[in-house]
Amino acid sequence: MKRNYIIGLLALLPFTASADLLGVSVGASAGASRITYDGNSDYGYEYGINATYHINDIFSVNAGFVQGSAEVDSNLSSAKNDIDYTSFPITLRGDLPFVIGSLYAKAGTNYYNADREIGGQKDTEKGWGFTGGAGVVLSFIPVVDLTLGYEYRDMGGISNNAFILSVGVGI
Repeated sequence: MKRNYIIGLLALLPFTASADLLGVSVGASAGASRITYDGNSDYGYEYGINATYHINDIFSVNAGFVQGSAEVDSNLSSAKNDIDYTSFPITLRGDLPFVIGSLYAKAGTNYYNADREIGGQKDTEKGWGFTGGAGVVLSFIPVVDLTLGYEYRDMGGISNNAFILSVGVGI
């Protein structure tokens, strides 16, 4: 009986990370983005939701949904390219833990759907691209995290640099 109890605790050890009971956290994010398309760039916004599975205190797997928009100058006319995008990033994240949070870096891939509209003509681009980022996580109370980070996404002919503020809750 005692042996089974010890084996059971050892089996659960990789599933717990920090103060999270199940090693899973969910959150919402919003921020400013700089969209570059066809040699021109401009500022926009983005928002999204995300989920994280903490493998241990250092490594985690992240998945999310991001939606954003910007208007970028066109090379062909005085009109602007209206760019709307949706991205589904999947990343592996490494954390350097501190007393009240951590520093992190992440890299992975994202599936994107980017719509460009200029002068009434619409063009859609879909595919897979690189995504990465870095930032700082502050843990004010054990299950709530505040994250300030930078994220880069390659979406074919469009690239996105964003500064994100995110709030997450561990479960």
